[in-house]
Amino acid sequence: MIEIPNAERGKVIVRFAPNPSGYLHIGHARAAILNDEISRQYGGKLILRIEDTDPGRVDEESYAAIEEDLKWVGCDWDMKIIQSDRLPVYENFARQLVEKGHAYLCNCEPEKFKVLKLQKMPCPHRNMEISENLKNFDKMYAREGWTVRIKTDLNSPNPSLVDFPLLRVSKEHHPRLKKKELVVYPLMNLSVAADDHLLGITHVLRGKDHLTNTEKQKFIYKYFGWKEPEYIHYGIMSIGQEGKISKSEIKKGIDENKFTGWDDVNLLTLRALKRRGINPRAIRNYMLNLGVTDVDVEFSEEALYFENKKFIESSFRYFFIEDPVKINVENFPYMDVQFPLHKEHSYGFREFNLVSKEGKINLLIQKSDAEKLKEGDEIRLMNTCNVRVKCLTKAEGITEIIADYVENSHGPMVVANGKKGKKGKFFNVAKVLWLPDENLCPGAKIYMPGRIAKGICETGCRNLKENDIIQFETFGFCRADKIMGNEIEFYWTQR
Repeated sequence: MIEIPNAERGKVIVRFAPNPSGYLHIGHARAAILNDEISRQYGGKLILRIEDTDPGRVDEESYAAIEEDLKWVGCDWDMKIIQSDRLPVYENFARQLVEKGHAYLCNCEPEKFKVLKLQKMPCPHRNMEISENLKNFDKMYAREGWTVRIKTDLNSPNPSLVDFPLLRVSKEHHPRLKKKELVVYPLMNLSVAADDHLLGITHVLRGKDHLTNTEKQKFIYKYFGWKEPEYIHYGIMSIGQEGKISKSEIKKGIDENKFTGWDDVNLLTLRALKRRGINPRAIRNYMLNLGVTDVDVEFSEEALYFENKKFIESSFRYFFIEDPVKINVENFPYMDVQFPLHKEHSYGFREFNLVSKEGKINLLIQKSDAEKLKEGDEIRLMNTCNVRVKCLTKAEGITEIIADYVENSHGPMVVANGKKGKKGKFFNVAKVLWLPDENLCPGAKIYMPGRIAKGICETGCRNLKENDIIQFETFGFCRADKIMGNEIEFYWTQR
């Protein structure tokens, strides 16, 4: 249970208020999930409010994407409003503040106003008659540069609280309004305070980075005599690599082909996590574990993976060989090797009939394993047998290995020469992943943060469906993204 003050069951109303400047990322998920959980636990309501009154930051695609991403993480809202539909509402509240003498019109240059503010001196417009301010209010539509400022304490120790702006004029294009003339837009603190009041928001849950905004919005509540909601500020969740969530950097990266889109595997957008195969319930559990304490935390991908593994641990197991190198094993007996689809679940087996030709068989191992070998080394082909390296062919790296089969080293689930062998002795040697050099999917790709792993995987992977999660043993969990015969594309999920 998330404990919040002065909460009456059935009467709690909270909101999630994203800016449609890009797709949602892991940071947004915290606010969305915590507010959604509170509305559920207290039998209340969740309002989705799209805050799109800064036209220069609006991304038209984001409106639909926000709703899709919220549904994916299990958030269900009772009402949706879009602030650009309500511009007259905010303008009316700003006019009322001017009429009450609590706000004034200003067209000072920003730098000039900043100097006056730091000197704790009033703007020349601050003490104008209300009637004159109202005349200037009506002039806002005629030209840019006018701003409505609220009157606060000029001696405030926090300069950002001094006569901050409420309303401004802009001719920037807004994709929803389709207007070319000047438009009066509210600043965030006016529109947020007005909507929180009108919608009956009882509890405002947000990060400590909004503490100053809370103080600004309290001025508006005070001047109108409104009852304030309960403000709850949780600790900041920092993300080490801000480039993974910065909307401006992501947009730039997409334009420069650095990222393939908002779902690029290198990002921490919800779209990217979904494409990688992260379960949305894992994201919810992670955020609920963080709770609403005021302690600052750092986002931990490992902690998210811990939660996610609970949902994917039972996935089928397969082999993937990155950059395969051929190993020719001589004196190799016939073997029927079986690997379980899961060691702890009775899913069945993958079977490899290893039939040698003239006592030789070709297998494939990973280049990274091959590069560690030298003549005379003995290695264990995972869960199968031991082989001893006789010769290594090198041409811009190791291209082929010739090895000898080592007798009496059969592991579990191995039948050699038609007879079931005893559980062989495991030598203290390196265990190497392998696949037979036939009946494979040669065009396997795994999109990973920072690189693309290319190689081969088992032919059984052809039977996968898109969105299936599997584990490539020793490599990690992956989500099947595209299956095109022998060419299969995966997205890396986690270790």
